[in-house]
Amino acid sequence: MEYLIGVDGGGTKTHGIITDIDGNIIAESITSSSNFQMLGAEPVAKLLVDLIYELVEKAKCKFSDVKLAVLGLTGAGREKDREKIYNAIILHSKNQNLQIPEIIIETDARIALEGALMGQPGIILIAGTGSVMFARDVNGEIHRVGGWGRFIGDEGSAFVIGREALRAVAKYIDGRGEETILKKMIFEKFEINDLMQIVSGIYSGEFDIAKVAPIVMEAVELGDYVAKEILDEACDELFYHIEAMTKKTNFGEKINLVLLGGVLQNENYVSKKLRNMVKEKLPNVNLLEPLASPAYGGIVYAKNFLKNKISTEK
Repeated sequence: MEYLIGVDGGGTKTHGIITDIDGNIIAESITSSSNFQMLGAEPVAKLLVDLIYELVEKAKCKFSDVKLAVLGLTGAGREKDREKIYNAIILHSKNQNLQIPEIIIETDARIALEGALMGQPGIILIAGTGSVMFARDVNGEIHRVGGWGRFIGDEGSAFVIGREALRAVAKYIDGRGEETILKKMIFEKFEINDLMQIVSGIYSGEFDIAKVAPIVMEAVELGDYVAKEILDEACDELFYHIEAMTKKTNFGEKINLVLLGGVLQNENYVSKKLRNMVKEKLPNVNLLEPLASPAYGGIVYAKNFLKNKISTEK
């Protein structure tokens, strides 16, 4: 019997699935973040190899029976980065005398596309810690909008929402910006009495800016104007992603759109407003729930790859 492994490695958790060759799920495992850009390639390589071992043990199969493992990882957008984590996995396995199956490294967004739409034409918009949009057109070609990273992109993401909130608080403290309850809420949440404590945490890598985003969601519900401005901008930017993608190529008469990631899958100001914007301004777009998880998208990717049907990004 042959098996496939799909792994969705995000900034918060890593979800792995092992199936038979037909895609029937046999076992699943969840572990911590596999963001190798933040945590380093070596510790993440160990985490991923351990996860693969756990899945194989749960399935009670041999490594030689695993036909392919597709790992969709956050931060793997560039070929150089994919090579970095791939080489780290191979090196860790050799150093520990561990056997691993053939693996393919992809982005978490790419396998999310496979899981959400199960190979059908359509679009996914992800807004979690970062943001990116992937799509498959009627010809099977893959397209991308956004995904340029936190320094020049990631509009509408938890990171950018959090960053803009911290900027607004800094301006308010200086007397350069409008009054906002974000200062009080952020100080209370993180138990600080000086914004420089967060600044120090950012530079030391101990403070996660994206964790400020839920506070902004709370503040807008309390009527804070500054929070509303930040979130309205996030909605606009995410809508521009959708609008740009729909103009890129042919997705059919009706365009299927799936919204993914913590910002868009949780019930909040941004998710509600963006859905309303799509319904009002893009009547040819159908909002759908994902058909399967990103980890299962790795299984779909693996099956298609083995059939030589995976399309390259355009």
